[in-house]
Amino acid sequence: MLKRVAVLMVVLLLGLQGVRAQQTLTVFAAASLTDAFTEIEGAFEAANSGVDVVYNFGSSSTLATQIVEGAPGDVFASANSRQMRVVRDAELLAGSPRTFVKNRLVLIVPADNPANIQGLGDLDHPGVRLVLAAPDVPVRDYTDTMLERMAASPLYGEEYRTAVLANVVSEEDNVRQVVAKVLLGEADAGIVYVSDVTPDASTQVIAFPIPDALNTIATYPIGILSSSANAELAQVFIDYLLSDEGQDTLVRWNFISVRIPEVPNTVALVDDGSLHVGGQVLNPLALTSDDLRNNYAAYTVDVTYLSGEETVTATFTGALLWDIISAAQVNLNADLRNDQLSMFIVASAPDNYQAVIAWGEIDPEFGNQQILVAYEQDGAPLDALRLVVPADARGGRYVNQLVSLEVRDAPPISQ
Repeated sequence: MLKRVAVLMVVLLLGLQGVRAQQTLTVFAAASLTDAFTEIEGAFEAANSGVDVVYNFGSSSTLATQIVEGAPGDVFASANSRQMRVVRDAELLAGSPRTFVKNRLVLIVPADNPANIQGLGDLDHPGVRLVLAAPDVPVRDYTDTMLERMAASPLYGEEYRTAVLANVVSEEDNVRQVVAKVLLGEADAGIVYVSDVTPDASTQVIAFPIPDALNTIATYPIGILSSSANAELAQVFIDYLLSDEGQDTLVRWNFISVRIPEVPNTVALVDDGSLHVGGQVLNPLALTSDDLRNNYAAYTVDVTYLSGEETVTATFTGALLWDIISAAQVNLNADLRNDQLSMFIVASAPDNYQAVIAWGEIDPEFGNQQILVAYEQDGAPLDALRLVVPADARGGRYVNQLVSLEVRDAPPISQ
């Protein structure tokens, strides 16, 4: 009898130890992460015995409000930095957040496409029922940035933005509700993330890519909440998301990895009649003169510069270098302050002639120089594309027969 009691006590003690070993990790996560994080949950729990991951999915703005109002949790994964700052400013973050994934926007319409929408250019048509996320929801912030770019572009203009916003029939609490409205036929179109066009949704909607020069790269930060009772486990979860396995899962769900691949030390020129834009970019481009004419706003500049001892005066028309580089979507380190200012663009011609433009020269928030990739000179088409740097006193950086633009980063500082 005593022996059986002793055995029972051992079993009970082991059971209690098992209960103590159970850890619940509560993660507040943006709604757009639902599918990817659900898959990650299984893999993370399998790799960490006794761990139960519990998610609270919703709009990042709603989640930030919940956290500030005292909702308990361990991790906050936001779809933009603005909502993460809300939590940080309330002093509810332990340490600094990390950017763990990126995303981009896409236009979706129902599979039967009742409004016959063929792209962004049709969203201003009278009677189009457009559904967007509500203000302060991250996907709406990114959408508003896109509309600001379109309003500033001669291809669309302010009237376009005004007409598009007048067609908004519903503003939803999160991006998944935007998708639901389109799936239910309650809207003719919606702006969502590429990752929201899941395998299930892809059979019920038509997705139209948003032109690269207008699209917005969404950055997702993640941080540990200062109230977390499982801070070490929370860090393990974040480390898993940043690992190759975690990043590969996110990429399978159409997110963009934060990994920055190494760029070759040399520039490889391709002789196919196109201007190739590459290097540290997410979206390499191959552009012809016609592509630049048809898809980019045209700018005309009058220039005077020295070529040797000769003074040259000319008028060039082309696309802004800034617009082209923006369309290639430079792969920046979102966690490094002003990372873009360490970037530069190498312009190359087939005869190995090269010139360098610093990012800060063309960024509208810094130098804002109207450097062009020109396809016309004095009203006549050029035989080949040409880099035009109007502020330069000499024409050395006017690269003729421009065939390559490579975005590179300054070498890191040794520690």
